[in-house]
Amino acid sequence: MELYAEKITFSKKPISIPPEYRPSYSIALIVLILKICCQGSKSSLLKLHLINWALKSNENKSSLKKFVLSNYTESSKTWGIEPSLNRALNYSVHEGICSISNGKYRVLEKGEKFYSKILENPEFLNEEIEFLTFLGKRKITDNRIDLIYKKWKNQNA
Repeated sequence: MELYAEKITFSKKPISIPPEYRPSYSIALIVLILKICCQGSKSSLLKLHLINWALKSNENKSSLKKFVLSNYTESSKTWGIEPSLNRALNYSVHEGICSISNGKYRVLEKGEKFYSKILENPEFLNEEIEFLTFLGKRKITDNRIDLIYKKWKNQNA
């Protein structure tokens, strides 16, 4: 059976895209994480994914907060790797917002300007900034994340 159509048309429909899938939102989070939570504004991919995961829900934030406040003795939930964050990181590197060297992402001058723009509006990402400020630069180091990951891997592999 064969079907023929003389004309096929497509019409654009407005679709609401959740913020976490918008590249601009993800890139803003990357810059905020690097500036607020990372020594020298540099971070490993695992640390970026951990903090990004925490920002996804109040439950995740609470879990990470409890873990930090327990001096890392409380068990932490396993965090996920988000493909949309990887895409945003690739875009950030391509656009000169961040660079990657020796497995570490670092904010560049364009990212510094973006960070300043974010901070100009106190209403913009204020919940995220508050949580990231709680974490600060020293609470979750790349070394600590590597240890958590190795412990989780040994227990669950």
